Amino acid sequence: MKNSVNNLFTAIQGEHIKKRGSGLYTMSLIFGLIIPLLYSIIYIFNQEATAKPVAFSFNIFTKHLNDIFDSFTVFIFPLLIILITSKIAQLDHKNGGWQLMETTPLQKTSIYLSKFCVVLIANSIAIFSFLFFSVLSTLVIYLFVEAPEVAEFNLPFLHLLHIFIRLFIASLFLTAFQYFLAVKISSYIWSVLIGFFLLIGFLIVSSLVTIPDWFPFEILKRVAKYPEGSQVENWLLFTEKISIIGAAFFLFLGYYWYSFKSIFRAFFYSKKRLVISLLVTAITVFSYLFLSQTHQVMLNKKTIIAGEIKSETKFKKAYLIHPIIEDTLAALEIRNNKFHTVLSNKIPLDNYKIIIDNSLPVDLLFASNDSIFASIEFMNNELKTELFGSRFPENDYQKSNSVSWSYLSYQINESVNLDNPKKIQEELFDEWEDKYNAANTFKTADNYTPKQDFIEKEKKLITVEYLNLLNQFLDKRKALFPNDKTVLIDDVKFLKSKITLQDESLIGNENYLSYLLYELTKQDSRDIDKNLKEIDAISTLEPSQFKNRLLYYYLKNNIKEANSSENRLQLVENYANKITDSKLNKSILHLFKTYERLGRGKIADEILATNLDSKPISLSNFKGKYVVIDVWATWCGPCRYQSPYFEKMAIKYKKENIQFIALSTDKDVKKWFVSAQLKSKSVLQLHANDIGKLGKDYNIESIPRFILIDTEGKIYNSNMPFPTEATFEMILRKVLNLKELE
Repeated sequence: MKNSVNNLFTAIQGEHIKKRGSGLYTMSLIFGLIIPLLYSIIYIFNQEATAKPVAFSFNIFTKHLNDIFDSFTVFIFPLLIILITSKIAQLDHKNGGWQLMETTPLQKTSIYLSKFCVVLIANSIAIFSFLFFSVLSTLVIYLFVEAPEVAEFNLPFLHLLHIFIRLFIASLFLTAFQYFLAVKISSYIWSVLIGFFLLIGFLIVSSLVTIPDWFPFEILKRVAKYPEGSQVENWLLFTEKISIIGAAFFLFLGYYWYSFKSIFRAFFYSKKRLVISLLVTAITVFSYLFLSQTHQVMLNKKTIIAGEIKSETKFKKAYLIHPIIEDTLAALEIRNNKFHTVLSNKIPLDNYKIIIDNSLPVDLLFASNDSIFASIEFMNNELKTELFGSRFPENDYQKSNSVSWSYLSYQINESVNLDNPKKIQEELFDEWEDKYNAANTFKTADNYTPKQDFIEKEKKLITVEYLNLLNQFLDKRKALFPNDKTVLIDDVKFLKSKITLQDESLIGNENYLSYLLYELTKQDSRDIDKNLKEIDAISTLEPSQFKNRLLYYYLKNNIKEANSSENRLQLVENYANKITDSKLNKSILHLFKTYERLGRGKIADEILATNLDSKPISLSNFKGKYVVIDVWATWCGPCRYQSPYFEKMAIKYKKENIQFIALSTDKDVKKWFVSAQLKSKSVLQLHANDIGKLGKDYNIESIPRFILIDTEGKIYNSNMPFPTEATFEMILRKVLNLKELE
């Protein structure tokens, strides 16, 4: 063993002598430098990219490394491997060095592996160069660009070391494969071309289809895709372990072929060689199958929801609610910005929300027997959530399942081929089938797959998506070709049969509700309000909890949007008694009473607030004027979006008998004060003294919320449209007795 190692080192030394003047290591150094250099130049001169505000603390070195990691790992580094392996093999191909070396005392194993080791050294230099210059370029960037206040400049040495090892191991398979080609193909240009076209083909095809886990270029890509590595605390991803297996197999294949000159003599000449070949192949295949086994997170005996809020603000209470029906599933006590609760009732799989102190929404996907931990960060009025626990594969699926371009959708939207209904329907079914089957293929970085309940639900939602496209197509066909009847093909009928009109597992999905209401109302030709058609159709469903929850949701929305007490009363009288669930029935009656209290002409509850000079202000101070109130907070993104439009209205109507008020519900008064100082003077900036009372008095479930009070201190509209909507200004002009806008 010792002699073999010494023999290998001697061979490596010989390779270093032969490669002098070849520039292999210099090439590796330069390839590692290219991307960090280009990135730093572009970043310094691209002022738009550097001007974006950042809310959360981050490591500046890790951030910039992640920005350029993909470019190096997916293209530059593989290209370098292709060039170097071909070049080092070519050094001996062109002058007969392979045959000459066999006349030396060196072992054939050492001769073959020594060149491979030189390539590995070159790989290491390239990776080190890339990481080193990535750090250096980051330091150079911030000599010219001001760093964000939240940026951390501590060098993440362990992270960089982890990246180095993972990337080196991930490159082994590609290096061994390309080395195998370079040794067997004496022409430098052909070995380079084969590797290059494989690389280009991968880059093109990977955006269109799913690439196998074992493909060498895909293994490298996974390192860039998951720079933080394993989600289950493994040192290596399973693809990186596959790289070791693939490298070992091609080293064996290449060495035996080189050693015995021909494929027959290498693998089939004797029983011993045949047995060795079959044994190595079997070990490789079984190792791959073992490593590529999928896993699923085990369920718990209890349903646990826990979390931690990293924030300067101290929170007290949170509510777990259904996002569509908005019924409360649990109240969560928050202590020291941490919460933990065990849910005893049966909970179907759905996307739920945690509403923290009636302000911060956090989305959670879970069902009974799941354990979920939410790491919530609320800094500089921005919210960021990271979820851990038994549904992390499902969360990864939802993050990665971005909207893809659909040729079918394009045809329907642009009215292309609508005169050929059979073709459109066939394309619809084919596109659906591809996407439906693809739902089974998702895996996380560690080869974990979503649970079957999630996959089945996702398949239903995919089906709903295409049924909505079908209905859109049918509507357009009816409008463009009113005299042509569209006959559904059998495949589309099969598609429709997969979705029922009372699927409670989908009640939280808006696409399903759109499909459901379309199907329920498509035969209703009455010339009445669309909302009334929908609620009327829901009320005709067979009695069930599905009907109760759906009717509650739509009745609730209709009560909110009703423009008079008479309309609200009519809705409750006609439909409330059809909700047989006593809890939901009581809730809808309570909502009715609340909105009656907030109806037009009712006395507005007093609002006590403080202005920027710390002086007390009350709503009653403005009697004799119309008052339009924007209830907002500095952390609220939609509020910040609506604010300029609200200010624009205030400036436009500042000469009229109306006062525009921005009423903050921020818990952190200092943040409100800083933000309010920058606002338009045409809007009076106030901070609510009692946020809880304000929310209860005016039934404020979400912000921004716009309220209009008349000159007598009575409510004119407790839930105004947003200033971005034309109806907002129409209402203002009506109460101010101004002529309508043309």
